[in-house]
Amino acid sequence: MPGMDEFTQVVASGEIDALTSKKDGLRLKAKLAYLPALSIFILFACGVAVLGHFWNSKEMADHRQSKRSLADVIQGREALAVERIYKDVFPIRDFSTGLLNLISFKIFGEARKGLIKGSDGWFFSDEEFSWNRKSLSMLEKHLNFVEDTLSTLREAGIEPILLLIPEKADIYRDKLGDVTVPSSREHFYENVRLRLITMGAPVPDLREAFLQAREQKPVFLKSDTHWTVQGAGVAAGSVAQVLAHHPELKHKEFTLKPEEEIVHMGDLYKFAKFSIFEPFVPMPGDALTSLAAMSADASLDDLLSDENEGPEVAMVGSSYSANAKWSFEAQLKAEARVDVINFAEEGKGPFAPMETFLKEKLHEQKQLKYVIWEMPLRYFDEVAY
Repeated sequence: MPGMDEFTQVVASGEIDALTSKKDGLRLKAKLAYLPALSIFILFACGVAVLGHFWNSKEMADHRQSKRSLADVIQGREALAVERIYKDVFPIRDFSTGLLNLISFKIFGEARKGLIKGSDGWFFSDEEFSWNRKSLSMLEKHLNFVEDTLSTLREAGIEPILLLIPEKADIYRDKLGDVTVPSSREHFYENVRLRLITMGAPVPDLREAFLQAREQKPVFLKSDTHWTVQGAGVAAGSVAQVLAHHPELKHKEFTLKPEEEIVHMGDLYKFAKFSIFEPFVPMPGDALTSLAAMSADASLDDLLSDENEGPEVAMVGSSYSANAKWSFEAQLKAEARVDVINFAEEGKGPFAPMETFLKEKLHEQKQLKYVIWEMPLRYFDEVAY
């Protein structure tokens, strides 16, 4: 029957298709059987390539030339040294770190270490959001150090002026995006400033001054932890108001000369390690015009005075004072009309430079009458300095 023949053909065709699929499945299964072995081979090849890159690296070649003893091998020092080199030259380290940072930055709005992404292109340090079980004890330790330092300065006949710098995240809370200031730091500036005031030293309210000044010009850099030149100028004006009550200081006129404008890539970008993925993350710099203090024509009193006496006002502190980019020293000279000697240091916070000053510099500065101690608030609860 024609119908039966058609049915037979369909069945036969189906059987053939089934047999064909079965054969294809067997062939695919046979191919997949090689996948574990192939994967192991690829991993082995990658391992050999990584080992070869590591062994032939300049760092490892230099290490092989160094002297090592049997004790270094037995006690594990050699293994630790090789491990450190391996971590530095690992071929995909930058790639993997960059990829993880990119994912964290794009999805969660923060880099894996140190960087908080705000709104409108603002970046913040996570140091201004942290508070742990050691924070309170470190705060007390630093406050005790400040109190001891003030006593030492007064014994030397020097009056201290404390310049407490508020946190960027506090002044620009409206630029934090989805991040909020933790309750532990809600009144951090006011509380620390009050403790400092009870020690008897002038402490200008720089937080209030910054909140007013930011309505005209930015007082902190978008991509940096530091203040702008304008913010440093506000601080200089606050200190000058304190010094204005002491006419016994020798005054000297300074004029401010603008330097060439540059684009400053902020220090917060050092936490944004995106490796080859940097093109996917816009990182604009901040326009910056530094100021240089130029001494005006010397007066007759200046010419007759002892040139070896030196400035009567010293500055000690962190990179806020040490780095000439922010022009704090220059603006302080112009605002207060006094010469200043600068003992601030970059990268050490406010406390270590003061320790160095007390131990190594104080006894040499017989002419000093005032020491301005610049201290960013965010260092007060840090574990180390």
